[in-house]
Amino acid sequence: MLRSILLIAASILPFQAAELEEKSDDSYRLFPRDSIALSVYGEPDISTNLRLSGNGGINIPLLGNLRVSGLSLAEAEDKIAKTYIEKEIFIDPQITLQVTDYSAKEISILGQISGQGRVALPPETATLSIIEAVSSAGGFTRIAKADSVRITRMNLETNEEEVFIVDVESMIIGKSKEDVFYVFPGDIIFVPERLF
Repeated sequence: MLRSILLIAASILPFQAAELEEKSDDSYRLFPRDSIALSVYGEPDISTNLRLSGNGGINIPLLGNLRVSGLSLAEAEDKIAKTYIEKEIFIDPQITLQVTDYSAKEISILGQISGQGRVALPPETATLSIIEAVSSAGGFTRIAKADSVRITRMNLETNEEEVFIVDVESMIIGKSKEDVFYVFPGDIIFVPERLF
């Protein structure tokens, strides 16, 4: 029965995703290894293509390394412009950023799931709902304990692992008290076995 519920949930996800985009800031957030084109209006010598490093920084002409990972394009443009002004390089720079190549983003899903392994996130996104992740991996097995799915995530600021226990079954059938739970690149999802 849970498998059929999951299939129904998977078929309505595009509509749910559209609703979520309307309610939240749907701007793409820059991610390590993304490639971007930087241009400064009226300064053709500074326009260049850059790739974010593994720690989320980019080497900007005349500024050096600046961390922009996790920022939207508009936020990154603003940060670069403010830094140029603070360093008295330009008075009122008009910065334009464009993503030219999205980095590969994956999560791992293990345990009682039909298709264990890695699940790739769509190129222009940096998150995926837990329901979409389970659906992309083929859904739960018959003996999955879907009310105790464990997500392990590395907190890049503290460099420590965080563990979340999520009741995915309740989310699928619409009885969850929580909002949608999102997974991020690098997350490890483990679906335990139900004890009868």
